[in-house]
Amino acid sequence: MTTSSTPKVSRWVLPEQAGRTKFTDTIDIDQEAHRLYMVDNWTFGIDVFDISGPTPSYIKTIRSTAFRPPAFFGLCVAKNVNRVFVAHGTSLVSAIDVEPTSSTADSVIATMSTGGRKLADLIDYAAPFKKVYVANRDEGFMTAIDATTNEIVKKIEGLAGALEQPRFNSRDEMVYVVSNSDNVIHQIDPRTDRLIATFDIGDECNPNGLAINPATNQALLACDYHERPRTIIWDLTEHRIASVLDECGCGDGAVYDATVDRFFFAASGFPSGPVVGIFGGDPVVHQINVPTQAGASWVAFDQTNRVVYAPAIENGKPALIGFPLPEA
Repeated sequence: MTTSSTPKVSRWVLPEQAGRTKFTDTIDIDQEAHRLYMVDNWTFGIDVFDISGPTPSYIKTIRSTAFRPPAFFGLCVAKNVNRVFVAHGTSLVSAIDVEPTSSTADSVIATMSTGGRKLADLIDYAAPFKKVYVANRDEGFMTAIDATTNEIVKKIEGLAGALEQPRFNSRDEMVYVVSNSDNVIHQIDPRTDRLIATFDIGDECNPNGLAINPATNQALLACDYHERPRTIIWDLTEHRIASVLDECGCGDGAVYDATVDRFFFAASGFPSGPVVGIFGGDPVVHQINVPTQAGASWVAFDQTNRVVYAPAIENGKPALIGFPLPEA
């Protein structure tokens, strides 16, 4: 269901000195500081943009000897401790100080090994518990990190394969993480960092992304099943599928923003071309697909200027693309 006209997508290419082409897995926004952080795998740093206005301005790329190959993956802003956490290298996570008045601002202050042999992938932050949760994608465990001390708290084992996006749900104060290969959702208690339950999705979704609306206790599963592109809305109270929406699918990252009551799904593999799918309402309905471009596999929403952002590759150079939120 389309409820509004398609907005114009704008593109901003990083300066030459920022690097060559790039692959970006995730972006996140510090809404209070009006900063957008984007992992950049060709320059091997974190690109920082000022988004205080409707047009972003590139500030810098944070680099460090602590960043190690092979690549960057997950990134999240931990605002109540003024840090950004990034997963990189072989099972590593680094903490970046983003307190503007700090003597170590915009630098790595700690790097932790999650104890695996493969990559530490997507991450999320449970603000009330001041913990970062890292999916050790191909090793069947997730890592809990104390965001105040930058120490490993727990290795949460016995999980499925191909772990993708963890998300903290402020409604029930549980952490959820999806498995692409096993097509399940794990529920973890951040008080004890123990696996509580595992739910079979019961549909060929193969989720990469997960976003949660705590007000309705529903989640959007960003499915990556190419035989039948779709998006699944999951009921976190009943632990079952609430609806299956066929207008968008085959993507990666998804986020929910309560200020506009919208889900955003970066469906970079959608058969007709890359799009950001926008969903809203209760029950959740598809509102519009906004065409994007190659590399737009993640999404973030600037609450101040009501701009939707995604990473991209423009003429072989790292780029950030954005468009104004369509009015419903």
